[in-house]
Amino acid sequence: MKLPLKIAVVIVIAILLTSSVYVIFFTGEDVDNEPPSIDTITRDTTGKKGESITISVTFSDNINVTNATIFYKPASANNWSSTSILSGSVNIYIPKNSDEDWYYYVTVDDAAGNGLVGDPSTNGSVYYTITVSDNGDNGDDEFVHTVFIEEATATWCAPCTQVAAILHDLYEAKNYQFYYVSMVHDVNDRAKERLDDYNNLGFPTVYIDGGYKVVFTAEDKSEYENMISAALLRNTPNLHISVNAEFDNATNESTIDIIVENGEKETYTGRLRVYLTEITSRWADYDGNPYNFGFLDYIINQEISIGAGDNEVFHDVRKISDFGFSNLDPENLKIFAVVFSSEKNQGYSDPPDNQEPFDAYYADAVNATVLVPGGNQPPGVGISIPVKGKWHFWGRPLFKPLFGNNTILIGKTTITAIAEDDSNIEKVEFYINENLKSTVYQEPYEWSLKRVAFIKHYRRYTITVKAYDDTGKTATTSIDVKSFRL
Repeated sequence: MKLPLKIAVVIVIAILLTSSVYVIFFTGEDVDNEPPSIDTITRDTTGKKGESITISVTFSDNINVTNATIFYKPASANNWSSTSILSGSVNIYIPKNSDEDWYYYVTVDDAAGNGLVGDPSTNGSVYYTITVSDNGDNGDDEFVHTVFIEEATATWCAPCTQVAAILHDLYEAKNYQFYYVSMVHDVNDRAKERLDDYNNLGFPTVYIDGGYKVVFTAEDKSEYENMISAALLRNTPNLHISVNAEFDNATNESTIDIIVENGEKETYTGRLRVYLTEITSRWADYDGNPYNFGFLDYIINQEISIGAGDNEVFHDVRKISDFGFSNLDPENLKIFAVVFSSEKNQGYSDPPDNQEPFDAYYADAVNATVLVPGGNQPPGVGISIPVKGKWHFWGRPLFKPLFGNNTILIGKTTITAIAEDDSNIEKVEFYINENLKSTVYQEPYEWSLKRVAFIKHYRRYTITVKAYDDTGKTATTSIDVKSFRL
């Protein structure tokens, strides 16, 4: 006698469930009900300015420790920086200009959440001290190496958003002496040309000091910290660079002066690249957030030769409109002056495989300035819903198809925007195909896209969000979608 299909399916599911219960109760599998422990730790230690201090820790659990974090900061800082220490050790770089001790503590937890366990505390109320001493050199602070980073990214690259956040968090924390620029490959030919110099293989890739270190598609914060620390300790020539900028509102002209000083006993040869960037970029990443320090073009890009103990001044005067980008806001421009050595080294854009070689010319000196000191930044605006390249069902982004990169909306969708400013957001406007549909004056910045008459059965539309700050400055971002009418 044949069983009806529905009854057969129910019996199969029941057998599977019964088998699962049997496995749970009769295989003798361990239950994770014990907290982890921190067994050893470096404790109080000493370090020198301009050097990395290694903090080591061991820990254990009856099943497995899944989270181990070190929190650290200079003594005067209000907030703790943090990174994973699951590997058992982390290098903390002490800047050359640091005049204070540093503090740290470690926490661990397991998958079942039996922690949190800390040493010497879980919240920083008690901490270990890194006593910082002078590095014993000649004390000449004029020649202090600062690391320069070029981030290879693209607007369609989802993993790039996490790497961008890591770099900006490290930059804002100021625990590492470095600058960085965002090289957005798919929207700027100048950025693409520069990344071609690195034989760039994929995204995200981070080039540190002109290729001295390369981080390829990694999403672990500690990887970037360790590589930046290594670059900070690199033996660099006594080369000093300073950049000064002025902007004349009457003539709309920028005046840039770069001074490169060679403190070595022999002639220095290299290349001076002066990067023009937008502090809040006109381009947004995959998640709809504007890039930080988005590269636009070079102000200066030329070979240089500086005699022993000599210096040279490089001068540039031009109108903002000469750079070929519309609506450039002088208060939103930052300039990075970088000197790259003429000495050629072997680099690879795909570590650790090292199958994609390039000629690496290391960055020996960098300095930066804003074009207008104390300037008012335009707002930053992004779209968090819909998510680029995903299918949405009644406003929920559910999956990214294996083929194609279309953003699909099925059913009612609430368009959600992110807007931030260095002063205040006045309002946020929502547009469909350049037609204003809604204005929102306070968070959350949302508007519901309903079954409106102009949306046919399956057509492409452009959603645009425009943010205004309280000084009248604006910023926009857009996303193309295809929508079904249900």
